[in-house]
Amino acid sequence: MIKVGDILIAKPFLQDGHFKRSVVYLCEHNNEGSLGFVINKSHGLLLCDIFPDLKNGNFPLFDGGPVSPNQLFYTHTLGARLPDSQHIVDNVYWGGNFFKLSEMIEKGVVSMEEIRFYVGYSGWGAEQLSTEITNDMWFAKQSNYNKLMLADPDKLWGEELLKINPRYKAFADFSFDPSLN
Repeated sequence: MIKVGDILIAKPFLQDGHFKRSVVYLCEHNNEGSLGFVINKSHGLLLCDIFPDLKNGNFPLFDGGPVSPNQLFYTHTLGARLPDSQHIVDNVYWGGNFFKLSEMIEKGVVSMEEIRFYVGYSGWGAEQLSTEITNDMWFAKQSNYNKLMLADPDKLWGEELLKINPRYKAFADFSFDPSLN
């Protein structure tokens, strides 16, 4: 059974261009649908690249998913320090007042361990995610947000795959680009 705070690990043969080798952190899951963020694919930009006036904005951006690719989202452990945040699970939140967050970043009181920024999000309609799991597109498992945020994004998919079953080692070690093997 899928629940908020779980991660979705793309199965090795999932060939969807966006979700191939993805790990998605699930922020919402209810009768209306599901929402999460791909946490292991760097966008290649920093927050200060899209907000050049933001001092101390050297936070990496991640490609959160194919939905709303021109919008910025964030997950964090700032809790009540960031008004209008939506609680996910334990001490994990998403969203919140961006103006207040900008002030906090300017003052240098937000660390990279406390927040992750995403361009776009991953979304599923009602029952769509459950159907995809039934159709062997995803593994779903409990997660520890803090450990995930400290993990090397480039190795995360393979590491999580190996936790599910060590027999997936060949897939975990296989390059995303087969020409590099």
